[in-house]
Amino acid sequence: MSTAQLRPPPARSPSPPPKGHRRRWISTNASHYILWALALLVIVGSVVPVVAAAVWSTPLYEAGGHPTWDNFDALLTDRTWWTAVTNSVLFAALNTVGSIVVGVTCALFLTRTDVPGRRVLTTFLLVPIALPGLVLIIGWAAMWTPAGFASSWLEANTVLSMPVNLYSIPGMAMVAMSVASPTVFLLCRGTLLSIDPSLEDAARTSGASPLRSLLSVSLPLMRPAITNAALLVFALSMEVLGLPLILGFSSKISLISTYLYDHWVNDSQQGLVSAGAVFLLITVSALLVLRNRLVGDTARFTTTTGKPTGVRVLKLGPARWFTAAAIAFFLLVFVVVPLAGVVLAAFTSILSPFISPWSVLTLSNFSAVFENPLYTDSIVNSLLIAAVGGALTTLAIAVLSVIAHRSRFRFRGSLQQGMLWPRMMPALVTGMAFFWSFALLDRSGAIRASLWGIGIAFAVRSLALGYSAFYPALAGIGADLDNAARTSGATWWTAMRTVVLRLVAPAMGASFVLLFVAMLNDAEPAVFLVTDETPVLGLTMLQLAATSIGGTVAALGVIQMVITLVVLGAGRALLGVRPRA
Repeated sequence: MSTAQLRPPPARSPSPPPKGHRRRWISTNASHYILWALALLVIVGSVVPVVAAAVWSTPLYEAGGHPTWDNFDALLTDRTWWTAVTNSVLFAALNTVGSIVVGVTCALFLTRTDVPGRRVLTTFLLVPIALPGLVLIIGWAAMWTPAGFASSWLEANTVLSMPVNLYSIPGMAMVAMSVASPTVFLLCRGTLLSIDPSLEDAARTSGASPLRSLLSVSLPLMRPAITNAALLVFALSMEVLGLPLILGFSSKISLISTYLYDHWVNDSQQGLVSAGAVFLLITVSALLVLRNRLVGDTARFTTTTGKPTGVRVLKLGPARWFTAAAIAFFLLVFVVVPLAGVVLAAFTSILSPFISPWSVLTLSNFSAVFENPLYTDSIVNSLLIAAVGGALTTLAIAVLSVIAHRSRFRFRGSLQQGMLWPRMMPALVTGMAFFWSFALLDRSGAIRASLWGIGIAFAVRSLALGYSAFYPALAGIGADLDNAARTSGATWWTAMRTVVLRLVAPAMGASFVLLFVAMLNDAEPAVFLVTDETPVLGLTMLQLAATSIGGTVAALGVIQMVITLVVLGAGRALLGVRPRA
Protein backbone atom coordinates (compact mmCIF):
# COMPACT_ATOMS: atom_id res chain seq x y z
CA MET A 1 0.00 0.00 0.00
CA SER A 2 1.40 3.38 -1.02
CA THR A 3 1.02 6.52 1.03
CA ALA A 4 0.50 9.97 -0.45
CA GLN A 5 2.46 12.70 1.20
CA LEU A 6 0.37 15.76 2.07
CA ARG A 7 1.85 18.97 0.86
CA PRO A 8 0.70 22.48 1.64
CA PRO A 9 -0.99 24.29 -1.23
CA PRO A 10 1.26 26.57 -3.20
CA ALA A 11 1.41 30.10 -1.87
CA ARG A 12 -0.64 32.61 -3.79
CA SER A 13 0.14 36.24 -4.11
CA PRO A 14 -2.55 38.46 -2.65
CA SER A 15 -5.11 39.58 -5.20
CA PRO A 16 -5.10 43.25 -6.01
CA PRO A 17 -7.97 45.31 -4.62
CA PRO A 18 -10.96 45.72 -6.89
CA LYS A 19 -10.78 48.56 -9.34
CA GLY A 20 -12.21 51.74 -7.92
CA HIS A 21 -11.85 50.56 -4.33
CA ARG A 22 -11.02 53.35 -1.93
CA ARG A 23 -9.47 52.76 1.42
CA ARG A 24 -11.46 54.23 4.29
CA TRP A 25 -9.31 56.38 6.51
CA ILE A 26 -11.76 56.25 9.41
CA SER A 27 -14.69 53.99 10.24
CA THR A 28 -18.28 55.05 9.77
CA ASN A 29 -18.89 55.19 13.52
CA ALA A 30 -15.79 57.35 14.04
CA SER A 31 -16.93 59.78 11.35
CA HIS A 32 -20.30 60.03 13.10
CA TYR A 33 -18.59 60.94 16.37
CA ILE A 34 -16.43 63.57 14.67
CA LEU A 35 -19.35 65.23 12.89
CA TRP A 36 -21.51 65.06 16.03
CA ALA A 37 -18.82 66.75 18.11
CA LEU A 38 -18.18 69.47 15.52
CA ALA A 39 -21.90 70.18 15.09
CA LEU A 40 -22.65 70.52 18.79
CA LEU A 41 -19.49 72.56 19.31
CA VAL A 42 -20.56 75.11 16.69
CA ILE A 43 -24.31 75.09 17.42
CA VAL A 44 -24.50 74.75 21.20
CA GLY A 45 -20.94 75.33 22.36
CA SER A 46 -20.86 78.87 21.02
CA VAL A 47 -23.13 79.95 23.90
CA VAL A 48 -20.49 79.06 26.52
CA PRO A 49 -18.30 82.14 25.84
CA VAL A 50 -21.33 84.41 26.37
CA VAL A 51 -21.81 82.98 29.84
CA ALA A 52 -18.07 83.22 30.49
CA ALA A 53 -18.01 86.87 29.41
CA ALA A 54 -20.92 87.60 31.75
CA VAL A 55 -19.03 86.29 34.80
CA TRP A 56 -15.55 87.63 33.93
CA SER A 57 -14.21 90.97 35.07
CA THR A 58 -12.51 91.91 31.79
CA PRO A 59 -13.30 91.25 28.11
CA LEU A 60 -12.30 87.73 27.12
CA TYR A 61 -9.86 88.99 24.48
CA GLU A 62 -7.83 90.83 27.15
CA ALA A 63 -5.28 89.20 29.45
CA GLY A 64 -5.97 88.88 33.15
CA GLY A 65 -9.31 89.20 34.84
CA HIS A 66 -11.10 87.02 37.35
CA PRO A 67 -14.56 85.51 37.96
CA THR A 68 -17.08 88.02 39.25
CA TRP A 69 -20.80 88.70 39.61
CA ASP A 70 -20.33 92.43 39.11
CA ASN A 71 -21.84 92.39 35.62
CA PHE A 72 -25.07 90.83 36.88
CA ASP A 73 -25.08 93.17 39.87
CA ALA A 74 -24.71 96.20 37.60
CA LEU A 75 -27.45 94.89 35.34
CA LEU A 76 -29.97 94.13 38.08
CA THR A 77 -29.40 97.48 39.82
CA ASP A 78 -29.81 99.51 36.64
CA ARG A 79 -33.23 101.17 36.52
CA THR A 80 -33.10 101.52 32.75
CA TRP A 81 -32.73 97.74 32.49
CA TRP A 82 -35.93 97.13 34.42
CA THR A 83 -37.67 99.78 32.34
CA ALA A 84 -36.60 97.89 29.23
CA VAL A 85 -37.83 94.60 30.71
CA THR A 86 -41.22 96.14 31.57
CA ASN A 87 -41.56 97.66 28.11
CA SER A 88 -40.60 94.36 26.47
CA VAL A 89 -43.19 92.38 28.43
CA LEU A 90 -45.89 94.96 27.64
CA PHE A 91 -44.95 95.02 23.95
CA ALA A 92 -44.87 91.21 23.75
CA ALA A 93 -48.23 90.89 25.53
CA LEU A 94 -49.96 93.41 23.25
CA ASN A 95 -48.46 91.85 20.13
CA THR A 96 -49.44 88.35 21.27
CA VAL A 97 -53.04 89.22 22.12
CA GLY A 98 -53.57 91.18 18.92
CA SER A 99 -51.93 88.55 16.72
CA ILE A 100 -53.96 85.75 18.28
CA VAL A 101 -57.24 87.62 17.79
CA VAL A 102 -56.44 88.47 14.16
CA GLY A 103 -54.82 85.15 13.23
CA VAL A 104 -57.47 82.92 14.80
CA THR A 105 -60.34 85.00 13.39
CA CYS A 106 -58.88 84.93 9.88
CA ALA A 107 -58.19 81.19 10.14
CA LEU A 108 -61.78 80.46 11.15
CA PHE A 109 -63.46 82.58 8.50
CA LEU A 110 -61.03 82.01 5.61
CA THR A 111 -60.85 78.25 6.16
CA ARG A 112 -64.30 77.10 7.32
CA THR A 113 -66.77 79.63 5.92
CA ASP A 114 -67.97 80.80 2.49
CA VAL A 115 -66.40 84.26 2.73
CA PRO A 116 -66.04 85.52 -0.88
CA GLY A 117 -62.50 85.94 -2.18
CA ARG A 118 -60.97 83.58 0.37
CA ARG A 119 -57.96 82.71 -1.77
CA VAL A 120 -57.11 86.30 -2.58
CA LEU A 121 -57.51 87.40 1.03
CA THR A 122 -55.37 84.49 2.24
CA THR A 123 -52.63 85.37 -0.25
CA PHE A 124 -52.48 88.99 0.93
CA LEU A 125 -52.52 87.86 4.57
CA LEU A 126 -49.44 85.68 3.99
CA VAL A 127 -47.45 88.34 2.10
CA PRO A 128 -45.61 89.54 5.27
CA ILE A 129 -44.17 86.04 5.77
CA ALA A 130 -42.66 86.06 2.29
CA LEU A 131 -41.19 89.56 2.57
CA PRO A 132 -38.39 90.88 4.80
CA GLY A 133 -39.89 92.19 8.03
CA LEU A 134 -37.75 95.32 7.85
CA VAL A 135 -39.37 96.32 4.54
CA LEU A 136 -42.83 96.24 6.11
CA ILE A 137 -41.62 98.31 9.08
CA ILE A 138 -40.18 100.93 6.72
CA GLY A 139 -43.51 101.04 4.92
CA TRP A 140 -45.41 101.56 8.17
CA ALA A 141 -43.05 104.37 9.12
CA ALA A 142 -43.48 106.04 5.73
CA MET A 143 -47.29 105.85 5.73
CA TRP A 144 -48.79 105.61 9.22
CA THR A 145 -46.52 107.62 11.54
CA PRO A 146 -47.94 111.04 12.64
CA ALA A 147 -46.12 112.71 9.73
CA GLY A 148 -46.61 109.78 7.35
CA PHE A 149 -48.22 110.04 3.93
CA ALA A 150 -51.43 108.11 4.66
CA SER A 151 -52.07 109.51 8.14
CA SER A 152 -51.46 113.10 6.96
CA TRP A 153 -53.75 112.58 3.95
CA LEU A 154 -56.55 111.28 6.19
CA GLU A 155 -56.32 114.26 8.53
CA ALA A 156 -56.20 116.75 5.65
CA ASN A 157 -59.02 115.29 3.53
CA THR A 158 -61.32 113.38 5.91
CA VAL A 159 -62.53 113.43 9.48
CA LEU A 160 -60.57 110.25 10.15
CA SER A 161 -57.12 109.94 11.70
CA MET A 162 -54.70 107.23 12.72
CA PRO A 163 -55.94 106.27 16.20
CA VAL A 164 -52.62 104.93 17.48
CA ASN A 165 -49.26 106.71 17.56
CA LEU A 166 -46.66 104.36 16.07
CA TYR A 167 -43.99 105.98 18.21
CA SER A 168 -45.43 104.23 21.27
CA ILE A 169 -45.49 100.70 22.62
CA PRO A 170 -49.10 100.04 21.45
CA GLY A 171 -48.16 101.46 18.05
CA MET A 172 -45.10 99.22 17.76
CA ALA A 173 -47.23 96.24 18.82
CA MET A 174 -49.71 97.06 16.06
CA VAL A 175 -46.91 97.03 13.48
CA ALA A 176 -45.63 93.73 14.87
CA MET A 177 -49.12 92.26 14.49
CA SER A 178 -48.86 92.59 10.72
CA VAL A 179 -45.87 90.22 10.78
CA ALA A 180 -46.94 87.85 13.59
CA SER A 181 -50.64 87.33 12.74
CA PRO A 182 -49.87 85.37 9.52
CA THR A 183 -47.80 82.95 11.61
CA VAL A 184 -50.76 82.43 13.95
CA PHE A 185 -53.01 82.00 10.92
CA LEU A 186 -50.85 79.21 9.47
CA LEU A 187 -50.59 77.32 12.76
CA CYS A 188 -54.34 77.48 13.35
CA ARG A 189 -55.28 76.80 9.73
CA GLY A 190 -53.47 73.47 9.80
CA THR A 191 -55.51 72.40 12.82
CA LEU A 192 -58.79 73.52 11.23
CA LEU A 193 -58.10 71.52 8.09
CA SER A 194 -57.70 68.36 10.20
CA ILE A 195 -61.03 68.77 12.06
CA ASP A 196 -63.88 66.60 10.77
CA PRO A 197 -66.59 68.95 9.47
CA SER A 198 -69.26 66.44 10.49
CA LEU A 199 -68.80 67.69 14.06
CA GLU A 200 -69.91 71.17 13.01
CA ASP A 201 -72.75 69.61 11.00
CA ALA A 202 -73.95 67.84 14.15
CA ALA A 203 -74.00 71.16 16.00
CA ARG A 204 -75.97 72.73 13.16
CA THR A 205 -78.58 69.97 13.22
CA SER A 206 -79.01 70.65 16.94
CA GLY A 207 -80.01 74.21 16.17
CA ALA A 208 -76.68 76.04 16.48
CA SER A 209 -75.96 78.93 14.15
CA PRO A 210 -72.87 78.79 11.88
CA LEU A 211 -70.98 81.16 14.16
CA ARG A 212 -71.91 79.23 17.30
CA SER A 213 -70.88 75.92 15.75
CA LEU A 214 -67.46 77.43 14.99
CA LEU A 215 -67.04 78.83 18.48
CA SER A 216 -68.36 75.80 20.37
CA VAL A 217 -66.84 72.99 18.27
CA SER A 218 -63.84 74.12 16.20
CA LEU A 219 -62.41 76.75 18.52
CA PRO A 220 -61.94 74.40 21.55
CA LEU A 221 -60.12 71.92 19.30
CA MET A 222 -57.72 74.70 18.33
CA ARG A 223 -56.46 75.20 21.89
CA PRO A 224 -53.10 73.46 21.28
CA ALA A 225 -52.47 75.52 18.14
CA ILE A 226 -53.49 78.75 19.86
CA THR A 227 -51.26 78.00 22.87
CA ASN A 228 -48.40 77.09 20.56
CA ALA A 229 -48.81 80.30 18.55
CA ALA A 230 -49.21 82.53 21.62
CA LEU A 231 -46.02 81.33 23.31
CA LEU A 232 -44.10 81.47 20.03
CA VAL A 233 -45.17 85.05 19.27
CA PHE A 234 -44.49 86.16 22.85
CA ALA A 235 -41.00 84.62 22.83
CA LEU A 236 -40.10 86.14 19.47
CA SER A 237 -41.44 89.52 20.57
CA MET A 238 -38.98 89.59 23.46
CA GLU A 239 -35.99 89.57 21.08
CA VAL A 240 -37.12 91.84 18.23
CA LEU A 241 -34.62 94.63 17.45
CA GLY A 242 -35.47 96.37 14.18
CA LEU A 243 -38.95 97.55 15.14
CA PRO A 244 -38.07 99.32 18.44
CA LEU A 245 -34.85 100.66 16.95
CA ILE A 246 -36.76 102.37 14.12
CA LEU A 247 -39.98 103.43 15.85
CA GLY A 248 -38.94 103.60 19.50
CA PHE A 249 -35.76 105.61 19.07
CA SER A 250 -37.42 109.04 18.71
CA SER A 251 -39.63 108.44 21.77
CA LYS A 252 -36.74 106.99 23.78
CA ILE A 253 -38.60 103.71 24.28
CA SER A 254 -36.14 101.02 25.25
CA LEU A 255 -36.76 97.28 25.00
CA ILE A 256 -34.38 94.54 26.08
CA SER A 257 -32.95 94.25 22.57
CA THR A 258 -32.34 97.99 22.14
CA TYR A 259 -30.91 98.20 25.68
CA LEU A 260 -28.31 95.57 24.77
CA TYR A 261 -27.66 97.16 21.37
CA ASP A 262 -27.16 100.64 22.84
CA HIS A 263 -24.85 99.52 25.66
CA TRP A 264 -22.75 97.47 23.23
CA VAL A 265 -22.46 99.99 20.37
CA ASN A 266 -22.39 103.27 22.28
CA ASP A 267 -21.12 102.41 25.79
CA SER A 268 -18.95 99.32 25.06
CA GLN A 269 -20.13 97.65 28.29
CA GLN A 270 -19.51 94.17 26.98
CA GLY A 271 -19.72 92.33 30.30
CA LEU A 272 -23.01 94.03 31.16
CA VAL A 273 -24.44 93.23 27.72
CA SER A 274 -23.32 89.60 28.03
CA ALA A 275 -25.16 89.35 31.35
CA GLY A 276 -28.28 90.77 29.71
CA ALA A 277 -27.89 88.32 26.84
CA VAL A 278 -27.81 85.41 29.32
CA PHE A 279 -31.05 86.71 30.84
CA LEU A 280 -32.66 87.01 27.38
CA LEU A 281 -31.49 83.53 26.37
CA ILE A 282 -32.90 81.94 29.54
CA THR A 283 -36.21 83.77 29.15
CA VAL A 284 -36.78 82.88 25.50
CA SER A 285 -35.60 79.27 25.98
CA ALA A 286 -37.90 78.83 28.99
CA LEU A 287 -40.87 80.14 27.00
CA LEU A 288 -40.19 77.78 24.10
CA VAL A 289 -39.67 74.80 26.42
CA LEU A 290 -42.96 75.68 28.14
CA ARG A 291 -44.57 75.84 24.71
CA ASN A 292 -43.37 72.31 23.90
CA ARG A 293 -44.62 70.98 27.24
CA LEU A 294 -48.06 72.58 27.02
CA VAL A 295 -48.81 71.45 23.48
CA GLY A 296 -47.04 68.11 23.74
CA ASP A 297 -50.06 66.02 24.72
CA THR A 298 -52.16 66.74 21.66
CA ALA A 299 -54.16 63.53 22.16
CA ARG A 300 -56.28 65.42 24.71
CA PHE A 301 -57.68 67.49 21.85
CA THR A 302 -58.54 64.80 19.28
CA THR A 303 -61.95 63.58 18.26
CA THR A 304 -63.29 60.04 18.22
CA THR A 305 -64.43 60.12 14.61
CA GLY A 306 -62.61 58.50 11.72
CA LYS A 307 -60.73 60.18 8.96
CA PRO A 308 -62.00 63.68 8.14
CA THR A 309 -64.45 63.56 5.25
CA GLY A 310 -63.08 66.73 3.62
CA VAL A 311 -63.31 70.42 4.17
CA ARG A 312 -66.82 71.84 3.93
CA VAL A 313 -67.59 75.49 4.35
CA LEU A 314 -70.28 76.93 6.56
CA LYS A 315 -72.84 79.22 4.98
CA LEU A 316 -72.80 82.64 6.62
CA GLY A 317 -75.57 84.13 4.53
CA PRO A 318 -75.51 87.91 3.99
CA ALA A 319 -72.95 88.24 6.83
CA ARG A 320 -70.27 86.79 4.57
CA TRP A 321 -69.99 90.08 2.66
CA PHE A 322 -69.52 92.07 5.85
CA THR A 323 -66.89 89.57 7.03
CA ALA A 324 -65.00 89.76 3.73
CA ALA A 325 -65.09 93.57 3.84
CA ALA A 326 -63.74 93.63 7.42
CA ILE A 327 -60.83 91.31 6.56
CA ALA A 328 -60.09 93.25 3.37
CA PHE A 329 -60.03 96.53 5.31
CA PHE A 330 -57.58 95.05 7.82
CA LEU A 331 -55.30 93.86 5.01
CA LEU A 332 -55.53 97.23 3.29
CA VAL A 333 -54.34 99.08 6.41
CA PHE A 334 -51.82 96.54 7.68
CA VAL A 335 -50.30 95.15 4.44
CA VAL A 336 -51.21 96.95 1.23
CA VAL A 337 -50.72 100.56 2.36
CA PRO A 338 -47.30 99.93 4.03
CA LEU A 339 -46.00 98.09 0.96
CA ALA A 340 -47.28 100.87 -1.27
CA GLY A 341 -45.47 103.32 1.00
CA VAL A 342 -42.13 101.56 0.45
CA VAL A 343 -42.57 101.65 -3.33
CA LEU A 344 -43.73 105.29 -3.36
CA ALA A 345 -40.88 106.44 -1.13
CA ALA A 346 -38.37 104.62 -3.36
CA PHE A 347 -39.63 106.14 -6.62
CA THR A 348 -40.32 109.72 -5.51
CA SER A 349 -38.03 112.55 -4.50
CA ILE A 350 -40.40 113.55 -1.70
CA LEU A 351 -43.41 111.69 -0.30
CA SER A 352 -46.05 114.16 0.86
CA PRO A 353 -49.86 114.15 0.69
CA PHE A 354 -49.73 117.76 -0.45
CA ILE A 355 -47.70 116.93 -3.58
CA SER A 356 -48.85 114.52 -6.26
CA PRO A 357 -46.48 111.52 -6.36
CA TRP A 358 -46.77 111.54 -10.17
CA SER A 359 -45.08 114.94 -10.31
CA VAL A 360 -42.03 113.90 -8.29
CA LEU A 361 -41.29 110.47 -9.76
CA THR A 362 -37.57 109.77 -9.93
CA LEU A 363 -34.94 107.05 -10.05
CA SER A 364 -32.42 109.13 -8.15
CA ASN A 365 -32.85 107.05 -5.00
CA PHE A 366 -31.73 103.93 -6.85
CA SER A 367 -28.88 105.89 -8.44
CA ALA A 368 -27.78 106.92 -4.96
CA VAL A 369 -27.79 103.28 -3.90
CA PHE A 370 -25.69 102.02 -6.80
CA GLU A 371 -23.27 104.96 -6.62
CA ASN A 372 -22.53 104.45 -2.94
CA PRO A 373 -19.88 101.76 -2.29
CA LEU A 374 -21.34 101.02 1.15
CA TYR A 375 -24.71 100.07 -0.31
CA THR A 376 -23.37 98.11 -3.27
CA ASP A 377 -20.92 96.23 -1.03
CA SER A 378 -23.81 95.42 1.34
CA ILE A 379 -25.88 93.96 -1.50
CA VAL A 380 -22.99 91.94 -2.95
CA ASN A 381 -21.88 90.65 0.46
CA SER A 382 -25.41 89.59 1.38
CA LEU A 383 -25.84 87.77 -1.93
CA LEU A 384 -22.52 85.97 -1.42
CA ILE A 385 -23.41 84.96 2.14
CA ALA A 386 -26.88 83.82 1.07
CA ALA A 387 -25.66 81.81 -1.94
CA VAL A 388 -22.49 80.21 -0.57
CA GLY A 389 -23.70 80.02 3.03
CA GLY A 390 -27.08 78.66 2.00
CA ALA A 391 -25.49 75.92 -0.12
CA LEU A 392 -23.01 74.86 2.56
CA THR A 393 -25.66 74.97 5.28
CA THR A 394 -27.99 72.83 3.15
CA LEU A 395 -25.24 70.26 2.72
CA ALA A 396 -24.51 70.29 6.46
CA ILE A 397 -28.21 69.85 7.27
CA ALA A 398 -28.47 66.90 4.89
CA VAL A 399 -25.41 65.14 6.35
CA LEU A 400 -26.38 65.74 9.98
CA SER A 401 -29.99 64.72 9.29
CA VAL A 402 -29.09 61.31 7.86
CA ILE A 403 -26.83 60.68 10.85
CA ALA A 404 -29.57 61.74 13.25
CA HIS A 405 -32.39 59.79 11.59
CA ARG A 406 -30.92 57.03 9.38
CA SER A 407 -28.10 55.62 11.48
CA ARG A 408 -27.65 53.72 14.73
CA PHE A 409 -25.31 56.33 16.12
CA ARG A 410 -25.44 56.33 19.90
CA PHE A 411 -26.02 60.07 20.36
CA ARG A 412 -28.28 60.68 17.37
CA GLY A 413 -31.03 62.01 19.67
CA SER A 414 -28.83 64.84 20.89
CA LEU A 415 -28.03 65.70 17.28
CA GLN A 416 -31.73 66.03 16.51
CA GLN A 417 -32.22 68.39 19.45
CA GLY A 418 -29.05 70.27 18.59
CA MET A 419 -30.33 71.21 15.14
CA LEU A 420 -33.47 72.65 16.73
CA TRP A 421 -31.51 74.51 19.41
CA PRO A 422 -31.07 77.71 17.33
CA ARG A 423 -34.83 78.25 17.61
CA MET A 424 -34.27 79.01 21.27
CA MET A 425 -31.38 81.41 20.67
CA PRO A 426 -32.35 85.06 20.15
CA ALA A 427 -30.65 86.61 17.15
CA LEU A 428 -28.63 89.03 19.27
CA VAL A 429 -27.38 86.17 21.45
CA THR A 430 -26.34 84.24 18.32
CA GLY A 431 -24.25 87.15 17.08
CA MET A 432 -22.72 87.75 20.51
CA ALA A 433 -21.94 84.04 20.91
CA PHE A 434 -19.86 83.96 17.76
CA PHE A 435 -18.21 87.29 18.56
CA TRP A 436 -16.83 85.86 21.81
CA SER A 437 -16.07 82.48 20.21
CA PHE A 438 -13.98 84.13 17.49
CA ALA A 439 -12.32 86.36 20.09
CA LEU A 440 -11.16 83.28 22.00
CA LEU A 441 -10.34 80.89 19.16
CA ASP A 442 -9.11 83.31 16.51
CA ARG A 443 -6.83 85.85 18.17
CA SER A 444 -5.79 87.26 14.80
CA GLY A 445 -9.38 88.31 14.08
CA ALA A 446 -9.16 86.96 10.51
CA ILE A 447 -12.46 85.08 10.64
CA ARG A 448 -14.41 87.89 12.24
CA ALA A 449 -12.99 90.38 9.73
CA SER A 450 -14.23 88.26 6.82
CA LEU A 451 -17.64 87.30 5.51
CA TRP A 452 -17.10 83.79 6.85
CA GLY A 453 -17.70 84.94 10.41
CA ILE A 454 -21.05 86.55 9.57
CA GLY A 455 -21.93 83.62 7.33
CA ILE A 456 -21.37 81.09 10.13
CA ALA A 457 -23.57 83.10 12.51
CA PHE A 458 -26.31 83.46 9.88
CA ALA A 459 -26.08 79.73 9.10
CA VAL A 460 -26.54 78.67 12.72
CA ARG A 461 -29.34 81.21 13.11
CA SER A 462 -31.23 79.68 10.12
CA LEU A 463 -30.32 76.04 10.78
CA ALA A 464 -33.66 75.06 12.34
CA LEU A 465 -35.56 76.59 9.39
CA GLY A 466 -33.64 74.55 6.85
CA TYR A 467 -33.90 71.41 8.97
CA SER A 468 -37.69 71.76 9.31
CA ALA A 469 -37.96 72.02 5.51
CA PHE A 470 -35.68 69.03 4.88
CA TYR A 471 -36.71 66.50 7.53
CA PRO A 472 -40.30 65.71 6.35
CA ALA A 473 -38.98 64.51 2.99
CA LEU A 474 -36.32 62.39 4.70
CA ALA A 475 -38.89 60.86 7.04
CA GLY A 476 -41.07 59.93 4.06
CA ILE A 477 -38.41 57.63 2.55
CA GLY A 478 -38.55 54.07 3.82
CA ALA A 479 -35.46 52.53 5.35
CA ASP A 480 -35.78 49.47 3.09
CA LEU A 481 -34.09 51.30 0.23
CA ASP A 482 -30.84 52.08 2.01
CA ASN A 483 -30.98 48.69 3.76
CA ALA A 484 -31.08 47.04 0.32
CA ALA A 485 -27.99 48.98 -0.68
CA ARG A 486 -26.24 47.87 2.52
CA THR A 487 -27.03 44.18 1.88
CA SER A 488 -25.53 44.58 -1.59
CA GLY A 489 -22.20 45.53 -0.03
CA ALA A 490 -22.43 49.31 0.08
CA THR A 491 -21.05 51.12 3.09
CA TRP A 492 -23.38 53.29 5.15
CA TRP A 493 -22.05 56.50 3.62
CA THR A 494 -22.34 55.05 0.11
CA ALA A 495 -25.95 54.05 0.74
CA MET A 496 -26.76 57.53 2.03
CA ARG A 497 -25.02 59.26 -0.87
CA THR A 498 -26.29 57.09 -3.73
CA VAL A 499 -29.81 56.34 -2.48
CA VAL A 500 -31.18 58.59 0.26
CA LEU A 501 -29.63 61.95 -0.63
CA ARG A 502 -30.54 61.52 -4.29
CA LEU A 503 -34.17 60.93 -3.38
CA VAL A 504 -34.31 63.99 -1.12
CA ALA A 505 -32.58 66.29 -3.62
CA PRO A 506 -35.80 68.32 -4.19
CA ALA A 507 -36.11 68.84 -0.43
CA MET A 508 -32.49 70.00 -0.33
CA GLY A 509 -33.36 72.52 -3.04
CA ALA A 510 -36.34 73.75 -1.06
CA SER A 511 -34.19 74.04 2.05
CA PHE A 512 -31.61 76.05 0.09
CA VAL A 513 -34.24 78.51 -1.15
CA LEU A 514 -35.54 79.15 2.36
CA LEU A 515 -32.01 79.48 3.75
CA PHE A 516 -31.03 81.86 0.94
CA VAL A 517 -33.94 84.19 1.74
CA ALA A 518 -33.39 83.99 5.51
CA MET A 519 -29.65 84.70 5.29
CA LEU A 520 -30.14 87.47 2.74
CA ASN A 521 -32.53 89.35 5.02
CA ASP A 522 -30.92 88.63 8.40
CA ALA A 523 -29.47 91.56 10.34
CA GLU A 524 -29.35 91.15 14.13
CA PRO A 525 -26.43 88.66 14.44
CA ALA A 526 -24.29 90.96 12.30
CA VAL A 527 -24.49 93.72 14.94
CA PHE A 528 -21.55 92.14 16.79
CA LEU A 529 -19.63 90.84 13.77
CA VAL A 530 -19.82 93.40 10.98
CA THR A 531 -16.80 95.57 10.14
CA ASP A 532 -16.25 98.46 7.76
CA GLU A 533 -15.09 95.94 5.16
CA THR A 534 -17.99 93.49 5.59
CA PRO A 535 -21.31 95.40 5.52
CA VAL A 536 -24.47 93.37 4.93
CA LEU A 537 -27.77 94.53 3.49
CA GLY A 538 -30.04 93.87 6.47
CA LEU A 539 -27.89 95.68 9.02
CA THR A 540 -27.12 98.57 6.66
CA MET A 541 -30.85 99.12 6.13
CA LEU A 542 -31.53 98.82 9.85
CA GLN A 543 -28.92 101.39 10.80
CA LEU A 544 -30.04 103.75 8.05
CA ALA A 545 -33.74 103.41 8.92
CA ALA A 546 -33.00 104.01 12.62
CA THR A 547 -31.91 107.57 11.79
CA SER A 548 -34.28 108.52 8.97
CA ILE A 549 -36.89 107.01 6.66
CA GLY A 550 -35.90 108.42 3.29
CA GLY A 551 -35.85 107.44 -0.33
CA THR A 552 -32.50 105.67 -0.09
CA VAL A 553 -33.53 103.17 2.55
CA ALA A 554 -36.84 102.64 0.70
CA ALA A 555 -34.89 101.91 -2.50
CA LEU A 556 -32.79 99.37 -0.60
CA GLY A 557 -36.02 97.88 0.71
CA VAL A 558 -37.43 97.55 -2.80
CA ILE A 559 -34.23 95.87 -3.99
CA GLN A 560 -34.34 93.46 -1.04
CA MET A 561 -38.03 92.78 -1.66
CA VAL A 562 -37.52 92.10 -5.38
CA ILE A 563 -34.63 89.68 -4.76
CA THR A 564 -36.68 87.85 -2.13
CA LEU A 565 -39.76 87.52 -4.34
CA VAL A 566 -37.72 86.39 -7.35
CA VAL A 567 -35.96 83.66 -5.35
CA LEU A 568 -39.17 82.48 -3.69
CA GLY A 569 -41.01 82.58 -7.00
CA ALA A 570 -38.34 80.49 -8.69
CA GLY A 571 -38.31 78.08 -5.75
CA ARG A 572 -42.07 77.66 -5.86
CA ALA A 573 -42.12 77.18 -9.64
CA LEU A 574 -39.30 74.64 -9.67
CA LEU A 575 -39.57 72.97 -6.27
CA GLY A 576 -42.94 73.89 -4.81
CA VAL A 577 -41.35 75.98 -2.05
CA ARG A 578 -43.76 77.96 0.09
CA PRO A 579 -42.95 80.54 2.78
CA ARG A 580 -42.80 79.05 6.27
CA ALA A 581 -43.81 80.61 9.54
